[in-house]
Amino acid sequence: MRASARGDVMATKWGFETEYIQSCNCTYGCPCNFNGYPDKGHCEAFVGYKIRNGKFGDTKLDGVKFALAFWWPKAIHEGGGTARLYVDPAATDAQVHALEEIASGKHGGGVWEIFPKTFAKALPTKRAKIDWKYGEYVASFKVDGVGEVQSDYIENPVTGEKFVGEVVLPTGINFRRSVVSRIKKLVLHDADFQFDHKNTAGFTTVIKFTEKGPA
Repeated sequence: MRASARGDVMATKWGFETEYIQSCNCTYGCPCNFNGYPDKGHCEAFVGYKIRNGKFGDTKLDGVKFALAFWWPKAIHEGGGTARLYVDPAATDAQVHALEEIASGKHGGGVWEIFPKTFAKALPTKRAKIDWKYGEYVASFKVDGVGEVQSDYIENPVTGEKFVGEVVLPTGINFRRSVVSRIKKLVLHDADFQFDHKNTAGFTTVIKFTEKGPA
């Protein structure tokens, strides 16, 4: 099902609703969400998805689990990045192809279209079992043999009280609304990705994406 042309490519209509867990090496909240720069000078991110329902053209994507690893030497918009897609082996070949097409940036979708323009290298897709647990604040995913992310509440450093809060980004390219969490564990050891962080920026939310971006 073809909808519109992007350059020399006919873009496919697509959309899905997905659970989403985001982790990166920035401090809580991540300044990159507010046109800031990564507080460590570079960006390391590992994000996970479990699609509740959706499709790419005629290919259904319900229940598919996948993750993406990213590394940039400076701020994202300055380029030079590396990325890799990980897909749970329960996905069919057609579903993997659909995710690769979405992640290529050729079919729109806000962050899906923008991020590939910042990559110097996209590594081949890897199939690996993905364990997934989703909830507001407390959530996790694990890519077998590769790495894992554990999200929890931010805690008040004086009282230990759990922080409850959201960020709203009306023009966000990745999500429009999300709770703000603490990534108590971010580990990834695969090829160019060598991450090992504790107590960094996290977000958990449910997103509806189409080729026009997040809703």
